[in-house]
Amino acid sequence: MASITHSYDKLAQRVTLVRDSAVAIDADARAVRLQGGTTVPYDRLIVSPGIDFRWGAIAGYDEAASEKMPHAWKAGAQTVLLRQQLEAMPDGGTVIIVAPDNPFRCPPGPYERASMIAHYLKTTKPKSKLIILDAKDSFSKQPLFLDGWKRFYPSIVEWVPVSKGGKVVKVDLGAMSVEDEFGTQHKADVVNVIPPQFAGKIARDAGLAEASGWCAIEPLGFESNKIKNIHVIGDATLAAPMPKSGFVANNQGKVAAAARGRPAGRQDAGGSDLEQRVLQPRHARPTASRCRT
Repeated sequence: MASITHSYDKLAQRVTLVRDSAVAIDADARAVRLQGGTTVPYDRLIVSPGIDFRWGAIAGYDEAASEKMPHAWKAGAQTVLLRQQLEAMPDGGTVIIVAPDNPFRCPPGPYERASMIAHYLKTTKPKSKLIILDAKDSFSKQPLFLDGWKRFYPSIVEWVPVSKGGKVVKVDLGAMSVEDEFGTQHKADVVNVIPPQFAGKIARDAGLAEASGWCAIEPLGFESNKIKNIHVIGDATLAAPMPKSGFVANNQGKVAAAARGRPAGRQDAGGSDLEQRVLQPRHARPTASRCRT
């Protein structure tokens, strides 16, 4: 994990870095409340709330269940757990990946992961099988992945679209099985459930999210359609056709910063000095791929 963990040292040379977690937004007061109890005022706010999981959207799959059937969709302990389960699985075992319906973080991610697992199985456990149960009939870069699986892993990878029973509606931890919407049970040694998602809690609590659970924005500057002076970027946004990827989030941040209209240090009409602040988690967090924001 150390190789994919980064610090904020260079960022701190350019902005005021607050080492705390933002827990609430008071749009009326134009202030952000921090976990430590203090508040940070703002003129304009740029937030990247990320995603949360819709626990319970799949019957039987809650946060506790992820300790046996890991999602590994937020890097860290879950990533390590999935790797450990794959390493412990006997040759000839079965891996199931449960892929969610759109939208979700990192559209090609489940299929990139499937390809990496398939390579591992082919080289170390060639009698094993990988089944992708998908809540969609199409996915990002589909022709490329299907061709690659056919060429390199024809006896290992099986993709099951929603039209053929790919949508998982229930999990059974005790039996290590999942059930599709037609009632078919699929048993496996390792089950990687990537659950349905929505915008991070801080965005939903602040009223930035639509009924869908995602944050609608205006496309020129990513200002929220629901609350003025707040710009939302990254995975939490409804910004189709832009995918929920790290590359896109990086560019959205630049667009939002430009829309803010004034660089750090320039005075506004009232003469007050504007200051850029970045709220950082207490510890630097690892990222797992270019798709993560």
